[in-house]
Amino acid sequence: MPRAKKGTVTGDNLTQSKRGRKGGLTGSKHFDKPEVETPTSPVETTRNTVGKVASAVGKGVKAAANTVGAARDIAQTVSNGARQVRRSTNGGSDLVTADIKETLSKADDLASEYGLESTDLKSAMRTDSYGVDESIPEMTAKEANVLKLRIQRQNNALDVRLERTKQKRKIATVATEEIRLVGDLVDYSTAGIETATKVVKNQIADTKYQTEQSKLEETEELLEQQIIRTQGTIALTQGVRDEWNLKLEKQERNNEQIRLEIAGADAKNNRKREEIESFIFDD
Repeated sequence: MPRAKKGTVTGDNLTQSKRGRKGGLTGSKHFDKPEVETPTSPVETTRNTVGKVASAVGKGVKAAANTVGAARDIAQTVSNGARQVRRSTNGGSDLVTADIKETLSKADDLASEYGLESTDLKSAMRTDSYGVDESIPEMTAKEANVLKLRIQRQNNALDVRLERTKQKRKIATVATEEIRLVGDLVDYSTAGIETATKVVKNQIADTKYQTEQSKLEETEELLEQQIIRTQGTIALTQGVRDEWNLKLEKQERNNEQIRLEIAGADAKNNRKREEIESFIFDD
């Protein structure tokens, strides 16, 4: 297949003389103008006109895009600056200020640590579309079939390993649920012990209640006995009062008798004195 010729935006083919001159595409007045070929047909004239209009429109769109891109770059710069300040003050990750390419580059670096050889897509795309990519090895159909058969057998082994891994995961899941069941049974046993402990505490509280109840009954009996003793004491009070009144009266009578004895002794003494005096005066 013949290789397609490269041309300008308008579709004109660049000759060797045009390729060497500056301003061949835009027709800028700052450079030497190339000789313009006279169109050979109306179709060629229409094609040139459309190409010029498309070029002008493309320049306008590009200028607007550059303006928007500049504003976006300014905003991105301010945002990155703020993130950089935050990262420098807080000691955060450098991914705070990294762009997409830097982040993807870190992902590629991480994958390469595990032995993954990433395809250089950019280099692969730059190769000649109608040529041979020298980076890809060659092999015959037989070699390819042999390798594909080996790969298929390896895939079969990997499928078995994958299924075995899934089975192990299920076993691990069952074991996890079993250990959780053990934990539930331990919780159940713990709850039973706690409940039994509460029963014992309830019995202790009931025993303490009965003990306090017995103490109350004993105290009431002691109160009753004290009331009886108090009533007896009260009943004895009048007798004791009478006893002491009688004792006082007896004592008063004893005192009166003593007084009478004293008075009798005095009278007797007076009589004897009178007898002695009369005896003396009579002589």
